[in-house]
Amino acid sequence: MPARIDYLLVLNANFNKTDFAKYLRDREAVLPSDFGGLCDGVADDRIAIQAAFDRAGADQKFAMIPPGTWNVSGTVTLPGGARGLIMQGTIRYTGTAPTSVLVLGDGGTIRNAEKLYTGLNVIRQTLSDWFSEADIGITVRNVDASQIELRRVEGFTIGMRTLDDGRGVEDSTFTLGRIVNNRIGLDIWCATVTAWNTSVRYYGGHFAQATGVNAAQDRLGVRFGNEAGAYSNHNRHVFDVPNFELRQAGSNIAIPFLNQTSGSAIIARNMRMEACSPLAARHTAGAQDCEYDIAWTNTYLVGIDYTATANRCGNAVINRHRAPASRFQRFLAGVPNTRAAAFRQSATEVGVEGLITIAASTTTATFIADFCFNGLTELTPTDRAVTLAANRGLGWMLDTSQAKEFALAHRLTSDASGGRLFVRVFDGAGNVREDIAGDVLASITTMQWNGPAKG
Repeated sequence: MPARIDYLLVLNANFNKTDFAKYLRDREAVLPSDFGGLCDGVADDRIAIQAAFDRAGADQKFAMIPPGTWNVSGTVTLPGGARGLIMQGTIRYTGTAPTSVLVLGDGGTIRNAEKLYTGLNVIRQTLSDWFSEADIGITVRNVDASQIELRRVEGFTIGMRTLDDGRGVEDSTFTLGRIVNNRIGLDIWCATVTAWNTSVRYYGGHFAQATGVNAAQDRLGVRFGNEAGAYSNHNRHVFDVPNFELRQAGSNIAIPFLNQTSGSAIIARNMRMEACSPLAARHTAGAQDCEYDIAWTNTYLVGIDYTATANRCGNAVINRHRAPASRFQRFLAGVPNTRAAAFRQSATEVGVEGLITIAASTTTATFIADFCFNGLTELTPTDRAVTLAANRGLGWMLDTSQAKEFALAHRLTSDASGGRLFVRVFDGAGNVREDIAGDVLASITTMQWNGPAKG
């Protein structure tokens, strides 16, 4: 290989250490072969790769991994002082102990900004048993305004982890290739309270499992998580055209997204789901305003799974494949759906825009199950419910001045104890219109104005 020949020429010319150091300084990239790396698929090149990485960091140069297979028996770390990493070859982990094989950037409070990591390709010689989350192919630490291109990561418990352990991962772009035979393909993880993980773009990604790989174990495409007490407001992560082929087999689960945080706006567009569980995502905490857009799936039922304490506020699944037309909201006279625009933006506010408290005829407190607007207190840690005081109800104020028609629907609970559906009509001055023919009409279920009930 040319890099190896360069190194031999330096030795044959009998350069001294000063000449060799100058030779390296004059180059834009540092190679493992400069430090004795063999790349023969047999020798352990870890020491040579680490020496090249250290020199690239010290001289603020690019590190380069030329074509071929470079074996390592342990972790290699590229310091944040390096401008980036260009990989044409493959790093193959030959050890057995769980470790993070390729670590990019500094940890702690150091900002790793304007980096270029391209062609990342890390594999495990022996497939992981998926039991230890310390078994990680690639760890990217505290990057900001950077470009990361992942070509392949294969055979680990966690394929790639973006790690915030003092600062944050933010405003960066990830181009994802093959993420194969990892229990968790991409792990978006915060380790400290001073960290953050926000505003990141992801393009592509083939999250896949081969048939029979650790078949009894659960597998995930993307996980959002954090250490106990660490930052958990992961927000504004956008995924374009990810492909999930996770091989659900028997009792295991195979879910594209697991969100264990309380952030917002995790957006996935044009997802493909094959051999997955009938779930686009599982939410276990307070994540809200997330959206999963399914372009293709081999199941009719695709939804979000919530634990008992999870927040359902604003989350949505749009299934564009095998989806009945009724799944999509119909706009009336150009007026957007009111509830879609209703959620308030402040975490300190309660309720939705246009939500009002109204007088009701009930004489006892009203139990409302699954009413999960931000800020309302649950009855118990396992209930998604609130209780209204006696003689009070909740309703929406809708402006129908631009609509020729609108529809109301009411779903009774399993014990048929749901409230009643009613309408109050107001004129332009805000006065209640009573007993005026034609104000309330219905085509499927009769709804007539009832004077005594005012409804």
